[in-house]
Amino acid sequence: MDGLGYLKNFYFWTILTILVLLIFGSVLVVRAIAHEMEILRLKSDFVSSVSHEFKTPIMAIQTLSERLQLGSVKSLDKRKEYYSIISKNADRLSSLVKNTLDFSKIEEGKSEYFFQEMDVAQLLVYEIEQFKKDKIYAGIRIDSRISRNLPCLNLDRRAFSLVLNNLLENAVKFSTGSAEIYVNARKEAESIRVDVEDKGVGIGPNELGKIFDKFYQGKNALRQDAKGTGLGLALVKHTVEAHGGKVLVKSKVDQGSMFTIILPIGKQGGKV
Repeated sequence: MDGLGYLKNFYFWTILTILVLLIFGSVLVVRAIAHEMEILRLKSDFVSSVSHEFKTPIMAIQTLSERLQLGSVKSLDKRKEYYSIISKNADRLSSLVKNTLDFSKIEEGKSEYFFQEMDVAQLLVYEIEQFKKDKIYAGIRIDSRISRNLPCLNLDRRAFSLVLNNLLENAVKFSTGSAEIYVNARKEAESIRVDVEDKGVGIGPNELGKIFDKFYQGKNALRQDAKGTGLGLALVKHTVEAHGGKVLVKSKVDQGSMFTIILPIGKQGGKV
């Protein structure tokens, strides 16, 4: 090959390489922009959802408090009902604040867990009973089957309680008609398995891989007008994994969902 041919060949491959790099770079830039746009959209949806979630209980508390302060509620039974609704909405606000603050700590890498040996069966029974008392959903029924011989585990009680409450709230939120929830806990090999199951609207197969993503709102959340902060399941996943466990989900549209927590027995807990 003469010098001219060699030079042409060199220029050809050089230009081709530059074009390939430019195309590849353009694709990366487009993907990065698309990703950032998606993050901005999710954050916008999150702000909107959080505003809506906080607005509802705040308005209920304000409206009922004003009526009570003005003395326009004469019936003792009605006043008790109003106080109960105010209390329940305050609990709802407290739950929202906890979720938001916990998520903020996770994002900043400042989340802490303080483990102590806990009777898992006793803890589950207590939290389920508290959930029944504190929530205002009409017609809720929780069928719990908790094995009494569950071994003790090292858990962060507050964090684990938040996990269970998030799963129960989701089960109620996405149920149709009278909510029916089933909580089962048993020992399996070297783990404890906790199932929270509902017979609600279910989750589409194309969404199962996204529901633990932060800010994600499923289609059924929009259809049911059950939009939340999109943080609950992200917190559940992070917390369970911090305990050395994992979260699984099975679901069929219009048949319901089952979330499963698997916690290993004998994990040595400490401050994380």
